[in-house]
Amino acid sequence: MKILGFAKRLKDIAAFVQTLRDRGIKVTDPHRRRNGTFIYSLANCVVTERELLDLPHAGKLDASGVSELTAKIMKNGGA
Repeated sequence: MKILGFAKRLKDIAAFVQTLRDRGIKVTDPHRRRNGTFIYSLANCVVTERELLDLPHAGKLDASGVSELTAKIMKNGGA
């Protein structure tokens, strides 16, 4: 079951990333940290896979949702 969940998550992330790119938002392909966490560069800010997955679930898969997320990360001392 875990393999199917992982495959679905990868498919979901790929779809979300493509949607963001289609809307003109710069997103890099994932990089993996030593601890296994996938990270992305999203609008000049580093976000985790979890943060990226939270965008569509919160209904914020657009420029304003990305701006809100990156502002929150920058306020908390993120890159």
